[in-house]
Amino acid sequence: MSECIHTERLALRPFRDADATRVAEFIGNLAVSRWLTRVPHPYGPEDARRFFARHAGDDLVLAVTQADDVIGGCTIEDDLGYWLGQPFWGRGYAFEAASALVDRAFRRGRTNLRSGYMLGNAASARVLSKLGFRPTRIEVAQCLATGTPVTVQKVTLSSETWQGTA
Repeated sequence: MSECIHTERLALRPFRDADATRVAEFIGNLAVSRWLTRVPHPYGPEDARRFFARHAGDDLVLAVTQADDVIGGCTIEDDLGYWLGQPFWGRGYAFEAASALVDRAFRRGRTNLRSGYMLGNAASARVLSKLGFRPTRIEVAQCLATGTPVTVQKVTLSSETWQGTA
């Protein structure tokens, strides 16, 4: 089983089947999923359960929780990704969760991490910049939620840069 990560205000833990309804409620909100390239809309509890099953035991794919209630997700698959339910925006939780997961990845031997944000998503741009990610290139990707092409600013962070700012 994956180890939990505790921060000042949050706990990052493995997703559980019981989280599926709440995850679907939050990420199924188009205001959230429109900023994520890989999440379809609509998104239901069965979509969440399939995601949980694919990543069972992966200690870099975690639920972001408060008092054991899911408020979002934070993952490092190929890229660092994160999302929060709309009621939890603007409180610094994305930075707090992403910082903890990035630290875990580098402590476990990763040397470079990639991420990206859709142009227009100023909040995500701020989170990644504050973490120390630097721009690399612009790409066009397909947003599954809206079915439209989107412009994505790709970014990267090295373990050397992280060690200097962590």
